[in-house]
Amino acid sequence: MGRNREFDYEQKLDIALELFWAQGFHVTSITDLEKHMGMNRSSIYPTYGDKKALLIKCLTKYMKSKVSEYESILKEPLPDAIENLRKIFRLSVDQSINEERTCLAVKMAFEIAVTDEDIRRLLANNDKKIEEIYFEILKAGQQQGCFRDDLDTRLTAGFFTGSSSALFKNYALHKNRKAIYDMMETLIQMVKA
Repeated sequence: MGRNREFDYEQKLDIALELFWAQGFHVTSITDLEKHMGMNRSSIYPTYGDKKALLIKCLTKYMKSKVSEYESILKEPLPDAIENLRKIFRLSVDQSINEERTCLAVKMAFEIAVTDEDIRRLLANNDKKIEEIYFEILKAGQQQGCFRDDLDTRLTAGFFTGSSSALFKNYALHKNRKAIYDMMETLIQMVKA
């Protein structure tokens, strides 16, 4: 009987996450995962499931971390809702700009969510969590008198949630950080009282 090797579950999950992020879901093979994770498939399958189940675990970990970063804005809000909105916009785009790669959730939304209902549902649920954070910031801004009273905060929160990917796309094509920050300011001006 073979010896049961001990390994760090989270560390191996991080390796798989980075591989999916770098190569994408479809390009990443089980052989790639075996090589990079330092595990054979007879260990991967019972521990993480098949390739899709492993991706779901990676996405869940990644998105939990991202939502936690966004929620920190609500837990330790700046006195001015405009600054909180600016902070969440920058948070949503700066990591992608600094690392020169798009958000993993956005990448998987374009690669696999269109054809896979489980992935689509997982990403949509995460999007709703982020949208709720934008919504809370916008409602607080209305209460402070910073944002327009006639603003449909629910619709605007959804629009802002989707806007961060468009902002990074613009950066990827034009490599102009100042322009991206100016676009963020334009979005803020659209909702200011």
